[in-house]
Amino acid sequence: MIKQGYTENKPVYIEDNVWIGRRVLIMPGVCIGTGSIVAAGAVVTKNVEPYSIVGGNPAKIIKYRK
Repeated sequence: MIKQGYTENKPVYIEDNVWIGRRVLIMPGVCIGTGSIVAAGAVVTKNVEPYSIVGGNPAKIIKYRK
């Protein structure tokens, strides 16, 4: 286990007015934009654009809120 190496901790950024459903997994280093909605059970592996609705595994854009 010790010989596997060290990985740097990356923070998750969640901006204002974001709704996150139950059992959502957000990977390290991901930013969720302002006003976004993340559907329940989603696995977020990439940055989420502001005012978008994402869901699925991996999370994909379903719709924009604008």
